[in-house]
Amino acid sequence: MKKIWLMGLTILVIGLCGNLNSAEFKPGSEPDGFRGIKWGTDISTLSDMKYERTDPSYGGIKVYTRKNDVLHLGGAKLEIIKYGFWKGKFCDVFLITKGSVNWYGLKGAVFEKFGRGYQSNEYIEYYIWGGDITGMSLKYNEISKEGKLFMSSKEINRQQKAYKKQKAKEGAEKGF
Repeated sequence: MKKIWLMGLTILVIGLCGNLNSAEFKPGSEPDGFRGIKWGTDISTLSDMKYERTDPSYGGIKVYTRKNDVLHLGGAKLEIIKYGFWKGKFCDVFLITKGSVNWYGLKGAVFEKFGRGYQSNEYIEYYIWGGDITGMSLKYNEISKEGKLFMSSKEINRQQKAYKKQKAKEGAEKGF
């Protein structure tokens, strides 16, 4: 699961950091968080979160699940929803489906809500969206039959990039 989380994070960060093409969200649909939790919400204000582990990215992103979370989205049964908190602030969310039926249910709900996204290769089920507030990727792996939706706060991602740059600078100045 850790590998999947890191892979999703890497894919989105590359999309957010690079000058890759992305589609804008359908007008009026850009999210500012997920299921009532806004980007930047402090974990201390959420009593229904269960700590799972810490991802080492950016000095530590604490990963939680939500007690009594509904593991359905549209016609898709979700395997898991993981919520990421960096420096105590809600920064990203990661959803996984298994099987083509659940993938098509998730994809249909995402397209209906946010628009089609940008797909660089028509033969690969990988889509990205970029807005002022949120970056998002949706991907399906034909071999593993896993669908993955990753959403992230663009503002916190900017802070994470600055953190990473500062750590590199510190390493260059004091590490040699």
